[in-house]
Amino acid sequence: MIKVKQFFAGSCLSYVLEAEQEALIIDPHISLKNDYVNFIRKRKLKLKFIIDTHSHADHFSLAAILKKEFNAPVLMYEKAISNVATQRLKDNDDINLGNEIIKVIYAPGHTDDTVNLYTAKYLFTADVLLIGSVGRTDFQNGSPESMFDTLQRLKKLPDETIVYPGHDYHQKRSTTIKREKQENPFIRQDDKDVFVKDMRSKKLAKPFNIDNIIRLNQKGEAVSLETISPKEANEFVHKDLKTKLLDVRSVLEFAEEHIEGAQNIPIDTLASRIKELSDSGNSYIVLCRTGNRSPMAADMLLQSGMHNVKVMDGGMIRWKKEKLGVIKGVGGISIERQVRASAGTLVLLGVLLAFFVHPGFIAITIFVSCGLIYSGLSDNCLMGMLLMKLPYNKKLYSSKLDGGTCSIGG
Repeated sequence: MIKVKQFFAGSCLSYVLEAEQEALIIDPHISLKNDYVNFIRKRKLKLKFIIDTHSHADHFSLAAILKKEFNAPVLMYEKAISNVATQRLKDNDDINLGNEIIKVIYAPGHTDDTVNLYTAKYLFTADVLLIGSVGRTDFQNGSPESMFDTLQRLKKLPDETIVYPGHDYHQKRSTTIKREKQENPFIRQDDKDVFVKDMRSKKLAKPFNIDNIIRLNQKGEAVSLETISPKEANEFVHKDLKTKLLDVRSVLEFAEEHIEGAQNIPIDTLASRIKELSDSGNSYIVLCRTGNRSPMAADMLLQSGMHNVKVMDGGMIRWKKEKLGVIKGVGGISIERQVRASAGTLVLLGVLLAFFVHPGFIAITIFVSCGLIYSGLSDNCLMGMLLMKLPYNKKLYSSKLDGGTCSIGG
């Protein structure tokens, strides 16, 4: 039986499949090298295959690096433009892992080189079928017509099939074919013309730095991005005064907590500051929250001619896990925390007013409760939208990364 280990890097999901002491990695993310290596070695697994389900446009692939470290083949679809792939996949191919068989499903739509992977129990859908949504079809030879056909094929799989997507934008980790057929408006659509018209009507921002990301992934040049652990980064900056931490998170994220001495330049403003960084003569260790944005930022610096650039593996999340110091509470409060505080305050106020003033004030509590239920079901938070309009929040969020995702629904 296949065992599945899910890994998270921001909204990107990747997987290690295990069977009979053999392992297969699906869509390895460049920020998670240590996580994969430690997991494989701890479980005493042999890495048999590395699979990139398609040419990623929103994050760097670790496939080239793992290929070199483990001497394992990289598998991609036969149409994929790649200097990294060592074996090519076709529709209905079988991949043997231990005593288990994984079926290859050609799944065009998001891109023309996408494959899904299917076992008797699991379906790994890459950027095609997402939870409550689907992948966008407006770049990399994407096609709404092909997406519709792919979804119709996936709908025929058993209802109990567990779906593991390549992205999660709303704190969800898996779903089932049955649930998506019931709740996902894209897979529920049976009229191809209506589906295509709807998909073509979407006007979405491109993922940040998309052209460079695709180029690096196709050529396997992400291997040139040197990653170091937070402890190593901490040692570097204390030993060498010319080595600086460059935090490319948003102004709000940096204000909530940051590393002492780190320089904050949000990634969406980095291009205008490259000359300044280059002229400083400093070496830079780039970091973000999870390790998703920092490789993109480091690549921008490397492409500009700067050479003394490293990426801090795992970002602020790993820095804190390793119990290294941070400075907290000098800035704003996240919208999520503001919503929780506001909702709690209103509920408490409604209860107190209903008890001490007039029973009719219980309507405040009911109203807030209905709002939270609506938010949970629709993933649209009206209170959060209202709070975002406050001048205080507008200023703090003005430097958030304004890039697209791989989802048609974001």
